Amino acid sequence: MARLMSSTELRQRLDDTDDFVLVDVRTPDKFEEGHIPRSTNIPLDDMKEEAEDELNKNQRVIVYGENHDHPNSNSAAKVLESMGFRKVSDFDGGIHAWERAGFELVEGSE
Repeated sequence: MARLMSSTELRQRLDDTDDFVLVDVRTPDKFEEGHIPRSTNIPLDDMKEEAEDELNKNQRVIVYGENHDHPNSNSAAKVLESMGFRKVSDFDGGIHAWERAGFELVEGSE
């Protein structure tokens, strides 16, 4: 089961280490409207196909979605774990928690 991560812990990881990949599982249009810095976009519907090519099973993968009530990040974490990813974390609260904590968003598809 994926480990839940708080906005404070995610901010700390972004500041301190590059040893993870941050995945926004929302749609590409939502991603372009605003996302957490250093995140990549792999929508939940494309997770099985794209994760195999774009993610490393030995690296920590942190997934996030829209908010705490939206199940996309939890579903994405389960998909990754079923594919053999062992270090999966779910950023609890998603993009809304990030914004509420006062942290910056990035616009565009970078």
